[in-house]
Amino acid sequence: MKMKKYVFRGKTLVLLVMVLYFSCLSSGMANAEVFAAAASTQPVMEKLAAQYEKDTGNHMEYTFAASGQLARQIEMGAPFDLYISANEKWARYLEEKGMLEMVRPVAECPLVLWHDSSEAPSLDIIERENIKVAIADPEVAPYGALAKKYLEEVGLYKKLDAEGRLVIGGDVLKAGLAAKSGGANVACLPLSIAKRLGGNWTRIPVPPQRIFGGIVVGRKTDVVVDFFEYLFSKPASKLFEEAGFEPVVN
Repeated sequence: MKMKKYVFRGKTLVLLVMVLYFSCLSSGMANAEVFAAAASTQPVMEKLAAQYEKDTGNHMEYTFAASGQLARQIEMGAPFDLYISANEKWARYLEEKGMLEMVRPVAECPLVLWHDSSEAPSLDIIERENIKVAIADPEVAPYGALAKKYLEEVGLYKKLDAEGRLVIGGDVLKAGLAAKSGGANVACLPLSIAKRLGGNWTRIPVPPQRIFGGIVVGRKTDVVVDFFEYLFSKPASKLFEEAGFEPVVN
């Protein structure tokens, strides 16, 4: 009986924290359109929001995290109007639950091996015994899942994990910062984050990750729709390209 009571209190505490969290979000973002976007898109989405406001006068609030984390937050009622996922999986997850509409691909971004050096790393550097590799959490971050898949395909994921040479960050920016701060030697990152961090990188031979976006059901306004369409404009395409993204190839 004591154990059941303890579990109940634990669940209640988690729910209370989430309610307070979303209440703070709601009060802090009242009367403002908000997009929630994958951490991999932060370098470009911040610029897009600023450029959009300059061009139209419409202000957009934003928040960034791993795609899976944001999808779960939307599922629990987070006050987000537009969702940008680093892959199709999480966008379709919300769409299938009737929580996301107008879902479509926005851009693509390749996976790279990054380190804080003046020379590009060779892909076989991760085979060296003293090299630690940082990746985003594969459970919630699409680029973490893509990095895990690549490391598994080359037969290194289990080896790195067993030897304590695998550093798991929450999202791609955290994984990159882990490598930049010395917590790891290299990191598997989207090109957008690699360019933001500086250093140097080598493209990993896997298909680029396709970024998807959609409007949260019940949150559609003229400004939200207009901003979403703005992501496909020529000015936006230029900013995407500068940040390391590529146009969607059907």
